[in-house]
Amino acid sequence: MIWQDDIHFPSHMRVAIVGAGPAGLGVARVLRDLAIPDVWVLERGEIGQSFLDWPLQTRLLTPSFPGNVFGVTDLNAISYDSSPGWSLQCEHPDGSTYAQYLEQAAMAFGINVQCGIDVLELRSKGERLTLVTEHGEFTADFVIWACGQFGSPSDDDLPGAALARHYACVRDWRDIPGEEVFVIGGYESGIDAAIGLAQAGKQAIVLDRGAPWLDGDKDPSRSLSPYTKQRLDTVRESLPITLVPDADVIALEQAANGMHILGSDGRCWFSAGMPILATGFGSGTEPVSEWFDYDSHGLPMLTAQDESVALPGLFLVGPEVSHNGHLFCFIYKFRQRFAVVARTIAGRMGVDTAALEIYHHNNMFLEDLACCDDDKCLC
Repeated sequence: MIWQDDIHFPSHMRVAIVGAGPAGLGVARVLRDLAIPDVWVLERGEIGQSFLDWPLQTRLLTPSFPGNVFGVTDLNAISYDSSPGWSLQCEHPDGSTYAQYLEQAAMAFGINVQCGIDVLELRSKGERLTLVTEHGEFTADFVIWACGQFGSPSDDDLPGAALARHYACVRDWRDIPGEEVFVIGGYESGIDAAIGLAQAGKQAIVLDRGAPWLDGDKDPSRSLSPYTKQRLDTVRESLPITLVPDADVIALEQAANGMHILGSDGRCWFSAGMPILATGFGSGTEPVSEWFDYDSHGLPMLTAQDESVALPGLFLVGPEVSHNGHLFCFIYKFRQRFAVVARTIAGRMGVDTAALEIYHHNNMFLEDLACCDDDKCLC
């Protein structure tokens, strides 16, 4: 049941899930399998809004393969029994195409989704949590925060950042003016920007304090994904991309007919147009940051059940979940935590959790954090 316009959900919900992306819909599906009543997904835009906001040329980094019949869950699926690789018939979907899969999944699984609800604040009173929205206040026994990070672009506190355009604010690389465009930052979004600009016929110059494109780390959470490296190698054979390592950008300054990009080593690059900031994203928990404690890396601190250490009843799912040094930042990683959250909520409600056994068999449930060490991590 998906409501796009009028408000149809109740004033009190057993479980309120904020965000209708893969994290929110995925955990809602598990709760539905447990027959927990009054579970609602609240979305400020449309289903998959973050993906709809991607640049048109951006693709999912992980490949989609319809291997469910062989017992292998699609890496980009939100559940063990669905596959964007099968339903979309493409290996690396773009944002709008993947959003179609999410909407299809929500309808097929009978998930209650209310679009057009922007949760502005969360309050705690007694055993209930209150969600403050522009449509009024609503209460819930449990809140699962499932907002991604794409809606929280970060300029990395770069002086003069207002002179640049963040990656998240670009819809089509063909619309970027100028023949030469600087990109500040060389990780996934930076290289994706460079490839998009080069394919649009522009000279892309990537400045990065390190050289992520040379990093040999096998964990795509720490280095460029194989898909990005493959795209970069292919494009550089024929298109104009310049990669500048050891370029620690410390500020942007207005100049005549353009701007200066200043490096910590005294180097200065002149840019006639607005550079692209590929400086990453902040926390998707910002609207409710008062109810989370954060570690030295800026990640929300969670219990073993992915519950906020600062507010019982508030859970987190999605790319910011981290345990024992492992960041569950890809869909195939963070979906492993859905059943952990669902089992905790069901246990407090006194609901039978036997249905979760199917998630064990489909490798989508980490039984406990002890298995997530360097040798056995399922991610």
